[in-house]
Amino acid sequence: MGGHWHQISSLWENLRLRQAATLYIASFAGIPLAIFTSIVFTRFLGPQGYGDFAFLDSLFDVARILFPMGFFYAGNRALVTNKDPQTARELYGASLVILLVLFVVMAVIMGVYGLADGNLEEKGLRSFFFLLLPFGWIFLLTPYFDQLLHADNRIHELAATRFFPKVITFAMALAVWFLLPDYGGNRLAIVWVSYLGAFLLVYAMVFAKIRVSFRNLRWRLRQMRQLHQSYGIHLYVGSLFSMGSVALTGVLISYFSDDNSGVGYFMLAVAISRPLALIPGVVASTWFKDFAGRERIPGRLTAMTLVLSVAGLLALVLLAGPFVRLAYSDAFLPVIGLAHLAGLAMFFYGMAGFFNRFLEAHGRGKAVRNTFILTGVSLLAANLALIPAHGPLGAAVAMIIASLIYLGGMWASYRASQAG
Repeated sequence: MGGHWHQISSLWENLRLRQAATLYIASFAGIPLAIFTSIVFTRFLGPQGYGDFAFLDSLFDVARILFPMGFFYAGNRALVTNKDPQTARELYGASLVILLVLFVVMAVIMGVYGLADGNLEEKGLRSFFFLLLPFGWIFLLTPYFDQLLHADNRIHELAATRFFPKVITFAMALAVWFLLPDYGGNRLAIVWVSYLGAFLLVYAMVFAKIRVSFRNLRWRLRQMRQLHQSYGIHLYVGSLFSMGSVALTGVLISYFSDDNSGVGYFMLAVAISRPLALIPGVVASTWFKDFAGRERIPGRLTAMTLVLSVAGLLALVLLAGPFVRLAYSDAFLPVIGLAHLAGLAMFFYGMAGFFNRFLEAHGRGKAVRNTFILTGVSLLAANLALIPAHGPLGAAVAMIIASLIYLGGMWASYRASQAG
C-alpha cells in the first residue's frame, strides 16, 4: 500500500515538474523574442522615442497595479480551493464583470490625471496618452490572468498569455524592420498598435479556451466580495506599496529628467534582467496548489530554485555587456551597468517571490501585506533619495535595497509560519 501511494506521489511530482518546465520554457522562449523586438523598436524610435514608450508603459503599469483593488486576489483564493469546473468558469465570469467596472473607475481617474499632469504636456505626450486610455482595460487583463489561471492550475493557458503576445509583437517588429525603415509618420503609434494588438488577440483566444460563464453571477459576486474583505484587500494593500513603487520608478525618472531617454535605459536593463525573477516564480506557480497542502517547502525544491537562480545571475553578468554592444547602438551603452545592478535586484526579488507564493497558498495575506508595505515604502524612499541626483543609476541601486528588504521579510514570515 505504501509503495502504491509513493508511486502516485512520484507521478504527481513529475506532473508538477513538467508543468514547471512548460511554463518556464514558454516564459524563457519569449525572452529572445522580446529582446529582438526591443532591438527593432529602439532603433525605430531612438533613445528618446523609446523612452517615451517606456514612460507611457510605466503609467499604465501603475494603473495595472492600482485599479484591480485586490479583487483578482479574491478570485485567486476562490479558485485555489475550488474543485468544480463549472464553478471555476463562473468565478472567471464574475471576475471579468468586476474588471469592467474597475476599468470605468480607472478611465475616469486617469483622465483627470492626464489633464492635470504637467510632465505629460512638457514631454509632448498628453494627446497620445488620451488615445491610449480607452484601451486601458487590456492592461487589467494581465493581473486577471496571472492570478486566476495559476490558481486554477491552467498552466498551458498561463504559458500562452506569457509567450504568444511576444511572438505576435516579434512578427510585427519584423514587418516594421522590412516594410517601414523610412516611415515618416507617428512611429510611437506603430509600436503601441503592435504591442496592444498582440495582447488583445492572445487574451481573446484564452477566453475562448476557458469558456467564461456568467451563471449564478450574483452569488459569485457575493463570494468574491467576502473573499476580497477577508483576503484580497490585504494582499492588494501590500502589493500597492510594493509593486506600485516598482512601477513608479520609471515615472519618477521621467519627472527628474529633461527627456525620457533615462527611462528607456532603465526599462531595457530591467527587461534584460527580468528572467532571473522568472525562475523562482515559475517553480512556485506550478507548485501553488501543492503548497496549500504542505507544512513547508521541500528543501530539494528550494535548493534547485536557488542553484538555477545563481546560474542565471552569473550568465547575466557575463553576457549583458557583449549583448548590449552587439544588439543596440552606442546610444544605449548605459544599459550595461544598469543591467548588472538590476540583475542582482531581480535575483533577490525572485527568491522572495518564491516564499511569497507559499504564504499566499496558506492564506497568510496579512503577513504578505506587511512585507509588501515595508518593501514598497523602502523602494519609494530610496528612489526619492537617489533618483534626483543619480537618475536611472540611483533607481537601480534603490531596487537592490528594496529587494533585500523584500527577501528578508518574506523569509521571516515563512519561518514564522513554520513556528505557528
